[in-house]
Amino acid sequence: YKDYKAPDIVAWAMGGQMYPWGDADRPPVHVSHHSQAHLHAASEAAMGVMLALHHREMTGEGQYVDVSIQDSVVRATFRVLEHWDMNRVILDRKSGLSPGATVRLPRTWPCQDGYIVFMYQGGAQGNRRSLPLVKWMEEEGMADDFLRGIDWETMDMTTMTQEMADSLEEPTRKFFMTHTKAELLEGAVKHRVQLYPVAATKDVLESVQLAVREFWVELEHPELGPTITYPGAFAKTSETPPRVSRRAPLIGEHNQEIYEKELALSKEELLTLRQVNGYPGKLNKEGRRDNPVKKLLEGIRIADFTWFFAGPIASKTLSDYGAEVIKIEGRTRFDNTRLQVTKGDIPELNRGGEFNQNNTGKLSLALNLAHPKAVEVAKKVIVQSDIVMESFAGGVLKKIGLDYEELKEIKPDIIMLSACMQGQTGPHANHPGLGAHLTALSGFSHITGWPDREPPNLGVYTDFIVPRFNAVTVLAALDYRRRTGKGQYFDMSQYEDSIHFMTPLILDYVVNQRIADRMGNRHSDATPHGAYRCRGDDRWCAIAVFTNEEWQSFTKVIGNPSLITNPRFITLSARKENEDELDRLIEEWTISRSAEEVMGLMQTVGVGAGVLQTGEDLMEHDPQLKHRGMFWELDHPEIGKYHSRGPAFVLSKSPCEVRRAPLLGEHNEYVMKEILGMSDDEIAELVIEGAVE
Repeated sequence: YKDYKAPDIVAWAMGGQMYPWGDADRPPVHVSHHSQAHLHAASEAAMGVMLALHHREMTGEGQYVDVSIQDSVVRATFRVLEHWDMNRVILDRKSGLSPGATVRLPRTWPCQDGYIVFMYQGGAQGNRRSLPLVKWMEEEGMADDFLRGIDWETMDMTTMTQEMADSLEEPTRKFFMTHTKAELLEGAVKHRVQLYPVAATKDVLESVQLAVREFWVELEHPELGPTITYPGAFAKTSETPPRVSRRAPLIGEHNQEIYEKELALSKEELLTLRQVNGYPGKLNKEGRRDNPVKKLLEGIRIADFTWFFAGPIASKTLSDYGAEVIKIEGRTRFDNTRLQVTKGDIPELNRGGEFNQNNTGKLSLALNLAHPKAVEVAKKVIVQSDIVMESFAGGVLKKIGLDYEELKEIKPDIIMLSACMQGQTGPHANHPGLGAHLTALSGFSHITGWPDREPPNLGVYTDFIVPRFNAVTVLAALDYRRRTGKGQYFDMSQYEDSIHFMTPLILDYVVNQRIADRMGNRHSDATPHGAYRCRGDDRWCAIAVFTNEEWQSFTKVIGNPSLITNPRFITLSARKENEDELDRLIEEWTISRSAEEVMGLMQTVGVGAGVLQTGEDLMEHDPQLKHRGMFWELDHPEIGKYHSRGPAFVLSKSPCEVRRAPLLGEHNEYVMKEILGMSDDEIAELVIEGAVE
């Protein structure tokens, strides 16, 4: 498929992102407006380039970075691959992102001026996640007897009846409808409720958290007004703060500057200069690696305290390229993805599809960080490491003595990256939340779905944006330390990182005061542009026509060239006015053909089209993904063979190696004996005292 046209909706469809999103009675949807697929590819490209730069510094050799947009989207899917790989289950719009659920209980709730996201939870999380909302409602006199009488610690949401769910929903819905999004967010922060608004671009720009962290920057622009508000740096750093150094250029604005300053030397002068000084990538003898055939990041060690997706996926990328990543968790507090999408639905800690996908190649050290002696072991690991990565809520590591100020005392050149939801500072820094909340807070939920319906569940979408920022930042820090000998600290806000994927719509509001809204699969510059039902059970193909040439080719393929002269469809504006009718005509043609046939016919004549692929399609049938080696088959001692994603890019001289994820505590002895030099007696004592689990 290397020559296929891939506008956003087609890349989204073929990457597996589109099929499970939306309402069961309508076509699947993608994120509206600007291209998310190309942004994912751009951030994958940034990682590939940084790895290639690292290779050049080690060897003096450049190389080619081949990035796939489709692979980049596949890397960002949530549970699509895990459900198929673990249990041969296809995620669809009927089951949502939680197959097997039989009770309907909202995650997205209406309020006075829009929607908010809140999820009731029971069991171990019940008192932390659900009870605070009930107490808040009780303060305002809106918690009925049913709500007040629930024992959230023993509440089993999996056995709840629909009648019980309805009894939960009714008073909760009434409560939310008495408040605005802003009121509910501030109340949630006060009461520590995992509740977040479905933010529009206007809400994002008015965020108190972003204002306090001085996220926005003002840049002058000669055509759009005195200054324009832009999203600022993607990280706060102790040494090398990234910044927006200049606005985007006008066409040809710097021609003269480049001609005079950059290209002032003749070709002969440039050649002489290179012969004398060497190319930028040529290293002196001391800088070269003695054995350049080693793994790209071999010799780099990472102490990994990250959880869920945003942190582990970043460290997975580094592990796949040879870094030694020691994942530190415990049996009392483990990475929750160990119990998500488990093989055979058996809830055991080593059988989780999500964990095994996103933690490949790592070592596992099981420590109980509530124990002082476990913290001391963690510090010993850090002394032997180059990088520390953590994704606890703001301030957690400081409480146990593992914050940057403490660590740089024992390891002065340590590189530390903290990647929590809203950063380490600001009024909302400690507000608890997950990727599903951040996806709403960052604006993605508001622009996805149908304008006449509530926003759909996008899962933890932002958790697949953030890892690329984390990995690029760490690789840049390694380069800086190589040149200066200095480590540094990175305060990464997942909120701020994610907003960079909303930038075009943010700027549209800044300049034009337009608030982007849901628009289904429509596109302002293309029609047809949507997902069309094909032959078979819930089979679809995305089609996108942008130019007159594509329109003419499209009409010939469907056997209706008369559409070209039909006044209702003769121009783009006419087609936009009659888009519903055109969609019906198209589906009359697609419904009798397979999605693969439709895609092939369209792409042959230069029209963008792509099958809305399921997990099965991606892993079993897609020839392009097979050709590029996207899925690595791995052998696991408890779940047998499973598959994990490789990178979305291919480096011409630096291959990766994807190895299975670790069992919990599998490498306790290796880390403590071989890396830390501890004796058997010391280790045994730590186990007896409960510091090592």
